[in-house]
Amino acid sequence: MHVLIIDDEEFVRIVLEETLAAEGCQVTTVPRGQAGLDALQASSFDCVITDLRMPGIDGRGVLRWLREHQPDVDVIVLTGHGEVSAAVEAMKAGAWDFLVKDIPFDGSQVKAAMAKLTTVRRLRQENLALRLGAFPRDAEPVIQGLSPAWQGLMEAVRKLAPASAPVLIQGETGSGKELIARTLHGLSPRSSAPFLAINCGAISGHLLESELFGHEKGAFTDATRAKAGLIAAAEGGTLFLDEISEMSGPMQVSLLRVLDRGEYRQVGGTRTLQARVRFVAASNRDLQDLVLAGKFRDDLLYRINTITLKVPPLRERPEDIPRLAEHFLRALHMPGTAQRTFSQDAVARLSSYAWPGNVRELRNVVERLLLLSPMRSADPVSVDELAPVLPQAVAQPSADSGTPVTDADSLDAAERTHILRVLAKHEGNKTQTARALNIDYKTLLAKLRKYEVSG
Repeated sequence: MHVLIIDDEEFVRIVLEETLAAEGCQVTTVPRGQAGLDALQASSFDCVITDLRMPGIDGRGVLRWLREHQPDVDVIVLTGHGEVSAAVEAMKAGAWDFLVKDIPFDGSQVKAAMAKLTTVRRLRQENLALRLGAFPRDAEPVIQGLSPAWQGLMEAVRKLAPASAPVLIQGETGSGKELIARTLHGLSPRSSAPFLAINCGAISGHLLESELFGHEKGAFTDATRAKAGLIAAAEGGTLFLDEISEMSGPMQVSLLRVLDRGEYRQVGGTRTLQARVRFVAASNRDLQDLVLAGKFRDDLLYRINTITLKVPPLRERPEDIPRLAEHFLRALHMPGTAQRTFSQDAVARLSSYAWPGNVRELRNVVERLLLLSPMRSADPVSVDELAPVLPQAVAQPSADSGTPVTDADSLDAAERTHILRVLAKHEGNKTQTARALNIDYKTLLAKLRKYEVSG
């Protein structure tokens, strides 16, 4: 921890500095309350140890200022033997602990108090991280696909997990980018620390800055109190920046500064904070294309793609569809219903589809099956049971799946499959799909209605 010691007695400052430095703390000492406030506004501290009685701004004044401006900083007050009642009042005002200066003063009490505070702060951070959606300790490990594409990806993840360098994960919507990020964290030495995720495209630039960096009281209209950001909450762990391609230009500049220097400032703040997290970013768009279009900073791209992982779409690893479908059937099983498997015909039908929505779409299909089917029988799930919950496309196998189609259907099937592939390539964007197919937008909509493609 970074500790600030405020005491007008030089001997006390020396003893405390030597004691805490020996425990691995980073220590700053000042002789006056005002000097302490100046230091607090210039740098980041985890704990302040302050004498209660000092000329000018005393320990009470320091405590009041901290509760107003930096409530995340813990305060330990030092008192003489005749000031215990004043110390109790300081505790009521928000101090974490108080210690009486023994004679001779050797710092042993402070050493014990700091050890206890370290544990409390770690538990406090873990509770905050869990409320914000941290990686659960007992989370099920990532599904090990059988396809060469998936096996190659997982081998790369295992190699990269021990490092601290930023990672960029690229892949289509629904392909499992966050799952890869969580696995990267879970296999790393940071696994006992928080994993936090934020969607950069779901929050406006100003709010995103506040969410990531935190803000000081009064930084903007609704900032009625100071708030720590996700970088602080994920300390020692991993911060996942999903859809980083949607981040605004000014926010890209702020993030670049953090990646370059490992430092940041809260919104409305002046003190420099340390960013002790691993950044993992993800995008379903080609960031190099965005750089060429002037929509993404090239220096930020070079900084975040020290290592790039590409998640293959589900259509490129059809061998994994049966395993994934069976996994979701077990994982989403509802108590009181029969635990079932898929019949061979049902698996073949699922495997015949291009799945433009990738793993997420497959999961949704299995979930609809469980919700809409009685599932009382222990028999394997048949094709007939699947029919009401499948996309219409699954009933019309793709042209290259090996399933025969009639002469009357073959042309429509080929066109339908081609449209679905182009649609998946452009992440469901119909305007881009129509342009790539060299047809107008209304024609594309008509064909989607003809082939009963929803979305």
